[in-house]
Amino acid sequence: MQRFFHDELRQLRDDLILMGERSLDMTRLVLRAVETGDDSLALQVRGMDDRVDELEKRVDREIMRYLTLFGPMGSDVRLLLAARDIGHDLERIADEASVIAKRAMVISERGERDAEIDALNRKNYEELFGKAGDVAKVSASHVELIFISKALERIGDHSKNIAEQVIFLLSGEDVRHAR
Repeated sequence: MQRFFHDELRQLRDDLILMGERSLDMTRLVLRAVETGDDSLALQVRGMDDRVDELEKRVDREIMRYLTLFGPMGSDVRLLLAARDIGHDLERIADEASVIAKRAMVISERGERDAEIDALNRKNYEELFGKAGDVAKVSASHVELIFISKALERIGDHSKNIAEQVIFLLSGEDVRHAR
């Protein structure tokens, strides 16, 4: 006989899958925005972040409802614990994609259109980094790319966290911080 609360768990699973799909879509779009300099893609990513935030809140409400109404045990508790962490990491991936979108738009705005502003920018970097060698060639766009790289690294960290939660969910083994 199927337990009557399976529909509740199915909705939770579906919402987590939707969060994952949205976060992945955002990451793909923002990488294309960085590659092509397409601000419309970056703006689209920024707009998608709110929807992922709302999904995270809904997942949290579903978990709380399930805990209070059904008193889960065993593997259901593991599912709820993993779902909470996975939802948080998916929301953070979406946030990082939104950060990348913002920085991509800054890069495309700067371009090399205004020689006077470019010269002032170069002077500021020379004062900051010195005039020796290649260091003086660092531009504002390079700095933005460094921040984009860091955000991509954080997306990788969140993805690893999700994989660890899936292992916990399937096996009950906590592999976080394992070597």
